[in-house]
Amino acid sequence: MDLLFKTGAIALLVGTLSIAQTPIRVLFWGGTNTATHNARALRDTLAAVFAANNMTLNYREAVTHSWLSPDSLAQYDVAFLYTTDQTGTDLSATQLSNFIAWIAAGHVAVAFHGSTNTYLNNGTLSTNWGNLLGGLFLDHGNGTSDNGGAITFKQPLHASLTGTTTLPTSATATGGQPYWDEGRRHKNFVSDTIVLARSRMNTVDTATPWIWVRPQGKGWVYYNSSGHDGQTWHRPEWKGQVVQALKWGASVGTTGIRGRAAIKPLIDFYQGKIQVPFNEPHSVWISNMAGQKKFSWKGSYASSYDLSILPAGAYYVEVLFPQKESFRTLYLRRP
Repeated sequence: MDLLFKTGAIALLVGTLSIAQTPIRVLFWGGTNTATHNARALRDTLAAVFAANNMTLNYREAVTHSWLSPDSLAQYDVAFLYTTDQTGTDLSATQLSNFIAWIAAGHVAVAFHGSTNTYLNNGTLSTNWGNLLGGLFLDHGNGTSDNGGAITFKQPLHASLTGTTTLPTSATATGGQPYWDEGRRHKNFVSDTIVLARSRMNTVDTATPWIWVRPQGKGWVYYNSSGHDGQTWHRPEWKGQVVQALKWGASVGTTGIRGRAAIKPLIDFYQGKIQVPFNEPHSVWISNMAGQKKFSWKGSYASSYDLSILPAGAYYVEVLFPQKESFRTLYLRRP
């Protein structure tokens, strides 16, 4: 799809940008549904939360994983993962590579609970998946009787946790108030993993990593162990953590604008050129679909940049301002 836009009255458009709020486009990657780890039920539980926070929820669940193509992934601002398919073989190496490249180009995958079980026993795919998420599921500490324990956020709070609160200590699996959530431990941690929260489960002596982030190229992966079933999903603390992680992942900044929809009035692709209308320092980066930077420019005033130097193909175009978020869009240059 060509993104060749005529912007027209730039001054008028810029004057309205500060109040423009385009929806955050969330890719919800569904998976195997069990009685507890039920992605469809979670989708229905979160639908109202997404709508209230200006997010469009795009649920995708099919063995072909057709949404893991570069063109399809380019439609989304952030990905949300909640899957538990331990032995699945339906994901191809190319599809996983596409997903990793999408993140590396500057996107974020927000993963919860059972996503570290995914492809757990599937050889190389399991290793590559674990390396992406930062670790693989190990055990429940002391079987399924263990609970999530007392969770402590590292201070100062990471931006993905800003404004959120910790979940109260959950009950045992045999019942109790106010809810029960599963205890989880992980293995094969990647060296660049940054732990944001730890939990002291009721049968584990040491505090175990519970929430973490890790970089992937210019993007990030976020993981949160909480969320076994509806007991946790309905907790306001958990919903708040989901919303904040997705907002952080979509790079919602003080300008309130982001992504391809935001960049349309900012950048004019007419006749293969882009026009940045702001009279302030900025950088323009051009990357291929694998996230490799091909060209970059720096400017101080309203500037025009010629994209006709690019070979035919698909590219990410980013405009970065020191005091604003990064605006990103997909650009397809025809031969």
